[in-house]
Amino acid sequence: MKFKPLIRLIREAPGLKLTTAAWLLLAAVESAAIPFQAYVLRSLIDGVLTGNAQFYYGQAALIAATIAAVALIAWMRSWVMGHMSEKGAASLRSRAVDSILHMPMARLDAVHSGDHLSRLTNDAGVVRHYLYFELYWLVSAPLEGLLSLVYLFYLDWIMSLVTLALIPVFILLTARVTKPVHAFSGRLQQDLAEVNSVTQDALGGSEVVKAFNLQERMEERHEARLAGAVESGLRLARQQAWVRLASLASGLLPLLVPLALGGWFAVQGRITVGTLLAFLQLLNSVSHPLQRLPNAMGAHQKAMASLDRLHQLIDEPRERQDGEEFSNGQDVILEARDLVFGYENGDVIRGLSFALRRGETVALVGPSGAGKTTVFKLLAGLYAPAAGQVLLYRRPLTEWNLAAARRQMAMVSQDTFLFPGTIAENIALGKPGATRAEIIDAARQANAHEFIRQLPDGYDHILTERGGNLSGGQRQRIAIARAILLNAPILLLDEATSALDTESERLVQDALDKMAASRTTLVIAHRLSTIRNADRILVMDEGKIVESGTHQELLERGGLYRQLYLKQFGADAAEGGVA
Repeated sequence: MKFKPLIRLIREAPGLKLTTAAWLLLAAVESAAIPFQAYVLRSLIDGVLTGNAQFYYGQAALIAATIAAVALIAWMRSWVMGHMSEKGAASLRSRAVDSILHMPMARLDAVHSGDHLSRLTNDAGVVRHYLYFELYWLVSAPLEGLLSLVYLFYLDWIMSLVTLALIPVFILLTARVTKPVHAFSGRLQQDLAEVNSVTQDALGGSEVVKAFNLQERMEERHEARLAGAVESGLRLARQQAWVRLASLASGLLPLLVPLALGGWFAVQGRITVGTLLAFLQLLNSVSHPLQRLPNAMGAHQKAMASLDRLHQLIDEPRERQDGEEFSNGQDVILEARDLVFGYENGDVIRGLSFALRRGETVALVGPSGAGKTTVFKLLAGLYAPAAGQVLLYRRPLTEWNLAAARRQMAMVSQDTFLFPGTIAENIALGKPGATRAEIIDAARQANAHEFIRQLPDGYDHILTERGGNLSGGQRQRIAIARAILLNAPILLLDEATSALDTESERLVQDALDKMAASRTTLVIAHRLSTIRNADRILVMDEGKIVESGTHQELLERGGLYRQLYLKQFGADAAEGGVA
């Protein structure tokens, strides 16, 4: 059987080495107590039959003490295994979440979040159940059977040989029926992950599902994935039914044969009645482990498959943690130099270059699909370019510590993400440990203080998932307050007002203008009216900068920027802008 994933868990999870040593010791003591009880029972029965009252009382007291000790050991075992299961599962979940949080964006994009969620819930739950209920029996059952078998030979070697001859048959049968469980279980967990992925898509895109009447299509996708999971579950259930049948046969047949033979030996006077009863009682300690062993082995195979999936997640590559933090005493704050980057369907950025000087507000515009948002991801180090460099304070981003580099940038995007919790907690994400006065000041600058003050609990108002109990403009202003509190020298704005109504856009744009006044700002603009006063406008097309200049210069030049402007505002507005 496969034990490497379990050994790794014990080695890596905090405190599990000591816990493992404790339950192994308890398993040894509890297993040794079984033949000892048979010895006391044999003496007790023979003492009763011979009429030795004094001997009987002594043996009765001894067996009572033994039962009490075994009960105490069982309690300790349950406590230790509970500790191991909770600590082990918690360690797996913690390290898996840590891996997800530090995973490169490219890898996060490649795997559906539902798969990660399935590993954190389904697979971790399987491992937790295994550690608490099955692992102990996987060790104690064979040990108990072995020690009991040794004492059986001491009681009568002929009956023991007959019993022993049956054991290899059931071991081979057990191994045969439990082996497929690992593969079936792994497939089931994978199918459940796909079910989770479809469900998460339906929940996350509920507005789109309703708006485009996609309910039936999503139900069909869910039913198809669910049908696959059900089929995998049925295959696993059928195999586990064979496992249970093997367990039943392993438990009953080795008991019936010695019972018949031992009864005849007792009638012939070869063994005493106490020996026969002790032998039969101890046979249960051989057959019981044989009966439990197939289930424990099946659970082990299932748990190892889940552990493999969790370890695969934990072992995913991480964003680099090396690098330094450099001084910002440079005139050129941020520079893209000959950047090349692409996804699976080809290059999106092709030899892009530009530089931001201290205090500048630079706008990045272009047709949809030109690669504007991808530029932001490259500048923030979320993706590594295939060629070229990003330079921060004239130092390549590859030399920077990524966390330190990202502290130099505050990003506000059109897709604002707020976490469940209070408004104050969401704003303070930009500066852990910020005082309430600092939070309120940031909200004032973001034009958010007035609407927050009118909420039932003000800054302690609890937000639902993704801030769903606020309007789009309110969520955006909280995101801006968060960026203000971060107080980063570089501001990256990714179409932060594109999805807002006129009044919300005015409030948000005013907050952005105030924040940009004291920072170096790069803004992706969808509405060209919002960037007329930018120091420079960079026009992107097919992954390159094709034009650069002020709003007026670009209109007069009559290139791509003018075409984009005409589409939004018409010829009269363009002519008015030129004049």
